Amino acid sequence: MASSIGKEILRKESGQKVTGAARYTGDTSKPGLLHAALAVSPHAHARMLSIDTSAARSIPGVRAVITGEDFPVLTGSPLEDRPPLALDKVRYFGEPVAVVVADAEYIAEMAALQVRVEYEPLPLVQSPLEAYKPGAPLIHERLAEYKHYEEVYPEPGTNVASRNRIRKGNMEEGWSRSVHTIEVRVSMPQSDHAAMEPRCSTAELLPDGKA
Repeated sequence: MASSIGKEILRKESGQKVTGAARYTGDTSKPGLLHAALAVSPHAHARMLSIDTSAARSIPGVRAVITGEDFPVLTGSPLEDRPPLALDKVRYFGEPVAVVVADAEYIAEMAALQVRVEYEPLPLVQSPLEAYKPGAPLIHERLAEYKHYEEVYPEPGTNVASRNRIRKGNMEEGWSRSVHTIEVRVSMPQSDHAAMEPRCSTAELLPDGKA
């Protein structure tokens, strides 16, 4: 058997992906399929004073407009700190505040732009280092009230979602005995694990009411 070590190997699906022939979830369609689009926040941190969906609902072809008030739950693992749709405030740029369901994708997208939200901008936290400083604006004021796993240790009154301390050996002694000590700070940019396929999902309601 010939070895592939040191050789360039073409992925089986590469041709389909680079030519646009690959089929993704967003390419699937069934009779009666409805489309959803998100109305998102233009602010990274702001309080939601009011939300008006009347203009979006009045557009022909719109079936429903759902806001956080219709679905007031929190999700997330290992800390339940994320509402599917923003409740009371937004915590990042682009956070969904409403979802519009319509007969066609373009109708849903057009209606989502008609959702009107009145915001009160709040101080921003633009990096983990800023968020860690004492007195930094709190992203989650009710951090202590969130459900979480037993091994998660949130610190109320801060932006620290969990702190875990690991101690092994005497670090100070090891440093003092070292000939050279090197300190490095490493940061990683935002990335996406599946950039070629836009995030998408399709759901179907069965006759028994299950999805």
